[in-house]
Amino acid sequence: FDPRWRSDLHEQTRFLVNLFCAAAERDQQTGEKMLEMFDPRWRSDLHEQTRFLVNLFCAAAERDQQTGEKMLETLASVCRYETFPLEEQHMGVKYQSDFVLDLYSQMKDCETKTGLSLLPSLQSVFQSAPAVWTIKLSEKKTSILLEVLKLQSEKKPVKLMVCSHEESEVRSFLQFLPYISEIRFDPQRSDLHELTRFLVNLFCAAAERDQQTGEKMLEMLASVCRYKTFPLEEQDMDDDYYFKYPSDFVLDLYSQMKDCETKTGLSLLPSLQSVFQSAPAVWTIKLSERKTSILLEVLKLQSEKKPVKLMVCSHEESEVRTFLQCLPYISQLSCDPGFFQSVCSLFSVKSREEVQLLVSLLQLLNFNLLLTGELRRKTCSSVGRVLPLCGSKVDLILTVSKMSWARRSRVACPLVVEELSVVSTKAQTSQRALLKVGSSLASLLRFWTVGRLDLTESGLPAQSLLSLLLHDAPLTVRLSEESLQQLLVLLHEVQDQDLTLSFLNKFGGDLSSCQLNWELLHYLLQQPSAQTITVNLKKNPFLQERATQLLPFLHRMVLQRPSPSFVRTSIREIYRGHSSHMIPSLLRSLDHVINLSCTELDSEDCSALIFILRHSDGVRLKLLWSSIPAEGIQSILRMLHTVSDLSVDRNQLLSFIHCCAASDSQQEAASALLRTLQHSLDLSCSSCVELPEEDQAEPLRVTAADCRAVSTILRHSSRDTQLHLRDCEVEDSGLDLLFPVLDRVRLRVSKKVLVQLLTLLAVDSETDTMRRAVSLFRALGEKLDLSHITLDQRLCGALVLMLDNSEGLTELDLSHCQLTDQLLLQLITHLHKVQVLDLSHNKITDASTAQLLHLVSINPSIGSVRLSNNNILNRTPYKVNRKFEIW
Repeated sequence: FDPRWRSDLHEQTRFLVNLFCAAAERDQQTGEKMLEMFDPRWRSDLHEQTRFLVNLFCAAAERDQQTGEKMLETLASVCRYETFPLEEQHMGVKYQSDFVLDLYSQMKDCETKTGLSLLPSLQSVFQSAPAVWTIKLSEKKTSILLEVLKLQSEKKPVKLMVCSHEESEVRSFLQFLPYISEIRFDPQRSDLHELTRFLVNLFCAAAERDQQTGEKMLEMLASVCRYKTFPLEEQDMDDDYYFKYPSDFVLDLYSQMKDCETKTGLSLLPSLQSVFQSAPAVWTIKLSERKTSILLEVLKLQSEKKPVKLMVCSHEESEVRTFLQCLPYISQLSCDPGFFQSVCSLFSVKSREEVQLLVSLLQLLNFNLLLTGELRRKTCSSVGRVLPLCGSKVDLILTVSKMSWARRSRVACPLVVEELSVVSTKAQTSQRALLKVGSSLASLLRFWTVGRLDLTESGLPAQSLLSLLLHDAPLTVRLSEESLQQLLVLLHEVQDQDLTLSFLNKFGGDLSSCQLNWELLHYLLQQPSAQTITVNLKKNPFLQERATQLLPFLHRMVLQRPSPSFVRTSIREIYRGHSSHMIPSLLRSLDHVINLSCTELDSEDCSALIFILRHSDGVRLKLLWSSIPAEGIQSILRMLHTVSDLSVDRNQLLSFIHCCAASDSQQEAASALLRTLQHSLDLSCSSCVELPEEDQAEPLRVTAADCRAVSTILRHSSRDTQLHLRDCEVEDSGLDLLFPVLDRVRLRVSKKVLVQLLTLLAVDSETDTMRRAVSLFRALGEKLDLSHITLDQRLCGALVLMLDNSEGLTELDLSHCQLTDQLLLQLITHLHKVQVLDLSHNKITDASTAQLLHLVSINPSIGSVRLSNNNILNRTPYKVNRKFEIW
């Protein structure tokens, strides 16, 4: 039954009984075999199926006459759905249209033969299906279709599968126009030229009809063609094969309409202007098909500019010139990247109008210009006339094998190029040829103003690059690592200050990819330039031992990946010389990171560090796995107001916490310590990720003294702090000390520590117990995971305390907990606040079914209860309620 038929089970079965009775009586009276047609194995053609339905409706009508029932109305209601008579997965649009038309035809015949009144009761069925009428004019169903269309409560689209050129059929189709919303075609069944010929004939017939009768058939016909994907359905446009179809169709239609106007004297195109304006959304054409003159006429009819996509370009000058006339009517152009170059190579641009057209063309291409292959004189001349009018907007990719350099001195005005890339397309090029390229490039730069020159794929040798360094204008150059290395060595050999300064300015001073020696680096640092030099100490390990020599040059350096020993030596040297003026340069070169990890610091190192911090602000301090004397930790704590980020391992963290909590004066640094730790006290293995795996396996033993110190620190917290106790073994007495500060903590603990906390909830005072439960729930968050923990009565009792004092518990995971019916009974009255409850993989049996069903029925806030993999045999009661997940 159609799910939209709202009736109870008794009414539906009574309808079926009556239906079968009526069918049986019909069989006895007429000798037909209607009952056999109820067999689900029944397979028949369309006519047989419609005959069956007609007989069924006849039987229902006769039954109504005999008994006064409303069988006909009930039967019509179960046929009233959009995909009638098929299920959605079997939906065939053509089949549905044929079925409904055949049904209507047979119904009319049946009314004539029997005198029964069937069609009025079926009017709603004919109005509901199909959504699109799909027909073939040649099938002689047009008269039936017209009658059915007149029954519709709203206009619907009509899709023609095969076009007809019979004058009578074309004229008969005009009768449908007042009752349809769109006319569509099947591109697989209709040749494009044949389809347009049919439409031209249709418009001619409509125009003649208007002249004879004064009707507005032409206007009505135009209205059903006025949609974006005309003449196809929207889903056809998803097929790449048909994407170009609407453009070809509309251009062909326009062309044939013009011919028809010439032959007949009819005025067709004015009425069709709105059709040509509505479709297609993107014009897709091939210039080689010589449709550009028609395209130009159609584009002139548009009310707004539209995008154009060129599939194939033409080598005919006349076609290209005509297409250029279309540019004022185009909003965006998609084409082959080499189209602009091919246009410039076809004809010499002479007049100002032609130059402006090419500027417009380049603008439609978003000023993306590709010049490739051999650039002859005509091409260079045309491009040269256009580019000066585009300013700095052009994005030029120049991958030429040969370029005319004649009359280069006649450039009318300078050309500005934001970025120029030179790419070598040959695997092997002679040294002589590459030197010539470098020389030509230097000459080119005298005429072109280039912002960035990318030579990473040019293959140019270092010798050819010296001429570029003599270029006076501002220029940024990028080289490959190999070429940059070669150029550095060559500059060191030449020892020319002008070339070296030009190198530093044009190449930006980034030498992080280079391997240097001290003599070369020292030579560069001695140059009178303000350019900063970036050096990778990992690639140049010898510099790690030359911290003292580098100190005077740090104001001009950026040091990547310095070792802790380099940093230690640098701060000691500055401290010993009391050279506080060098500290800003040191910190800037180190990106404001003081990395002393894995370092054993003595008292002088600590004093040097304090000296640096005293003259700093916003420093990131790394002390992972470092050894620091107690007095050093105290000194660092006092200077944390100058530190933005502190990185320590968990053992070092405990040392800082104990030192901070030792006295009232030290406790003043607690808020600064928490701030630099990003309000996270991480005592888990996550702070030891870089240690060997065997060193991480040992859990950290957290004593009561540790917890007392943590509690002291947390009392100074101005906001919630993350406390990580995973991979830790914590004494019960220590956890007791944490309860008073849990209200300002976000707790991340192991399952073992979580069990300890639950068992410690109950104390002598009921008020304190409640306070502990509330604080623990808040610290753990909205999700509580006790999975894989074996529950007993004592732990369930502790969990009850927690549940009774938890508001907003979104998820409780009790899977794999060895949970029995008895233990569940202890918990079940306290689970009403949980939104998602996981009880899977336990020992729950059918004995708990009633309690679980009752729990969900009286608590609408429970969204899901997972019960899979328990000892429940009868799962039927759970399947009625979708909130239960069980399999």
